[in-house]
Amino acid sequence: MLRQSLVLLRELLWPQACAGCGTWFSPLCPYCYNKLSFHLLPKTYELSDKSTLTVWSMLEFDERVRTLIHRLKYQGMSETAPLLADLLYFASYIPPADIIVPIPLHRSRKKLRGYNQSELIAKRLAHHLQIPVLPAVLRLVASAQQVKTTSREERLHNLAGHFVLAPEYQAALLGKRILLIDDVLTTGATLTACAEVLLRAEPKEILGLTVAH
Repeated sequence: MLRQSLVLLRELLWPQACAGCGTWFSPLCPYCYNKLSFHLLPKTYELSDKSTLTVWSMLEFDERVRTLIHRLKYQGMSETAPLLADLLYFASYIPPADIIVPIPLHRSRKKLRGYNQSELIAKRLAHHLQIPVLPAVLRLVASAQQVKTTSREERLHNLAGHFVLAPEYQAALLGKRILLIDDVLTTGATLTACAEVLLRAEPKEILGLTVAH
């Protein structure tokens, strides 16, 4: 209740401006929406069991998208998550899935931020799709600041041991098509590391979906 009141107060005092042109009272105006660059071609990553993780990514990470995601992750604007999820649902390809699993945050990062942005997006998308969201992957180690030149192989090596499967959800994942949700796709290392953990639950298929790349 307090958080909702603070969000309302902030909107009254500092209404959201469009991430593209700065127009007030709209996080993304129709003009700037039409300027977004949608790109739905998937990327594939081979997993340790020789299966393939296919990741679909919706938008190019231009300045508009960067602003929206920065607001969500670093400025406490959690209300941006439904907009991004709605864009995924209405303007993107959603691969068939039985369960959504959001990419987790470490508990210290989630406490500092107040929420996991990927989980907020996942819950809104799950509402549209009428499928459950399960926090089936846990993060044991907080992520360090990423270096832009870090390769995918280095990222995978650095992420070793960072994620574990939540045992209480293992049975629910057996034989299911799992959709991993994240905000931004860079090297694909985080999605791959989480998919490797989910393999232990013996799902039918693991897929990925991100807002931007």
